[in-house]
Amino acid sequence: MPQKKSLRKMERQQETKKEAEKKGGRVEKTIGSLDIPDMSSQELMEQLGKMKAITPPGLAIQFNIKISTAKKLLEQLKKDRVVDLASRSHNLKVYKLV
Repeated sequence: MPQKKSLRKMERQQETKKEAEKKGGRVEKTIGSLDIPDMSSQELMEQLGKMKAITPPGLAIQFNIKISTAKKLLEQLKKDRVVDLASRSHNLKVYKLV
């Protein structure tokens, strides 16, 4: 069972909340914020052309995005007929440029 917080810790929490409200209102947490690259950008097409096998993990590492975002990006590129599904296993899809 978790222990109760000490009075000093609870006072510190309240103080930090008050300071945050004074500075600019409520502090918003951004969990999993995404920076999705533009699908029609020249940089994206150049990087895809350089890759031997286009996979979601490879794309995620290349553009510093989450794997789920890379999967969505590749599905959108597949719908736009930029890439085509080359091979597939139960946990990995491999794409190629059209």
